[in-house]
Amino acid sequence: MRAASLFVAFCCALMLWSGVPRSDELSPVGMRQLEFRDADRELSLTLYYPAAPADDADLFTMPFYTGVALHRDAPLLDPQAKRPLVMFSHGRGSNALTYAWFGQYLAARGFIVAALDHYRANSYDATIAYLANKLWQRPKDLSLAITFLLQHPDSGPTVDRERIGVAGHSQGGFTALWVGGATVNADKYLGFQTRWKDNRMVPAHLRRDLPLDPGPALDVHDQRIKAAFAMAPGIIQAFGMDELGLSRMAIPAFVIVGARDTQTPPGPNAEFAAKHIPGATLEILPGLVDHEIFVNECNDAGRDEFPEACIDAAGVDRGALHRTIGEAAVRFFGTALK
Repeated sequence: MRAASLFVAFCCALMLWSGVPRSDELSPVGMRQLEFRDADRELSLTLYYPAAPADDADLFTMPFYTGVALHRDAPLLDPQAKRPLVMFSHGRGSNALTYAWFGQYLAARGFIVAALDHYRANSYDATIAYLANKLWQRPKDLSLAITFLLQHPDSGPTVDRERIGVAGHSQGGFTALWVGGATVNADKYLGFQTRWKDNRMVPAHLRRDLPLDPGPALDVHDQRIKAAFAMAPGIIQAFGMDELGLSRMAIPAFVIVGARDTQTPPGPNAEFAAKHIPGATLEILPGLVDHEIFVNECNDAGRDEFPEACIDAAGVDRGALHRTIGEAAVRFFGTALK
């Protein structure tokens, strides 16, 4: 009995030391949309953070989703506290707010989450060059955003620079591994670029602007990132990430995927990555869990507008799975970012 009491006391102390509150001490979640410039590029991100008690009149409206309650521009809770930062990379052609549930889940438990709209690769502003050729720009976007947040007068003082992690879904899951230290093979990445350059389905005037240069893709590791949480990462091998490249990842990694993922099947993607990343954890969500389980839970309007992204197989409870995924992320980052 004495040993058990000491263990409970140790766990509570560890949570307080790590800056992550117990699950019964959840905070309201604030959100702020920020933009910054890099050379001739404008980048945007959504920041999720623990907020001081806020008026529900300030809730941010999200017409297609349910289960999200974000207080726009609410004051930060305890601005003197140093908090872990988790960067988030969305899937191919998606956007930051499509994963608001994930930002909310972590922020309510003490994290700051910064979700990017990747430059020219998001649902509002996309081109084939960035969706399927200049993929190296995605991890560089994350690095630019980290620098921006550390220098920002509001977020800079509250982010613990020694506790920065990254998460992502699909192409964003691949990005999380990439910026976390896994590398691509130059010849294989060039082959990926060449296939798009030669793809006659793409109009000729767009293909002319697709570079054949793997150089920028070979060194995108950001050493400020200490842990990576990859959700249904893909397409690992097609992008040129092989056994050797994955073995170079030296930070803790957690890979999670649905057993029935039809877009990034577990075998050649999540399982392959976890097998070759030293010490990686793999979790496969059982049953008919498909690729889009990692995006927000939808309301009736969302299911009508985006049925492929919003409607799950019979018996799949997206809300319950979000709690499972969120808890896995909180446990992982809570340990890896001590």
